Amino acid sequence: MQKHASIAIALAIVALTATDAPAQAVKKYGSEAGWDIFIKDTMGPGCLVAKKLSDVSQVQMGIDATGEKKGYIALYTKKEAAVAAGEKVSVLFDVDGQKFTGEATGQQIEGTDGAFVWVNNPDFIYDLAKKNALTISPAGRDPIVLSLKGTDAAFMALRACQDAQ
Repeated sequence: MQKHASIAIALAIVALTATDAPAQAVKKYGSEAGWDIFIKDTMGPGCLVAKKLSDVSQVQMGIDATGEKKGYIALYTKKEAAVAAGEKVSVLFDVDGQKFTGEATGQQIEGTDGAFVWVNNPDFIYDLAKKNALTISPAGRDPIVLSLKGTDAAFMALRACQDAQ
């Protein structure tokens, strides 16, 4: 069964490593269970967790508190993501068998490609800690599988960071 969620996706490009935050108002809050926790002032302030997946890619999950709180999931790569600025791409998200759909919009900044997913319910982000795997399948592209095992401590730190803002 496929559920539709209020998920809007925008592809963003930010030069970011697992331990270095971008120059745009991001401060390291701490680290937990292999994830770095950051506060991003331009998100309300909001908090995010980031983890290096390889030498060229990283995942982020966070909360934007500039208005009504919403969550996001982001993947960044130093390699070309093969999505042009402004290009729309349908995306399927599978969280332990529960499916959601959305639309990606390509964007490029500073030579790093990435994708971030707006989620209208920030609890969706926190609830991922209770799941095993997130698979992101952009139309016409290879799926990206992210193991969520062991993220409980990192997500508790994310919630503590957000509560402190």
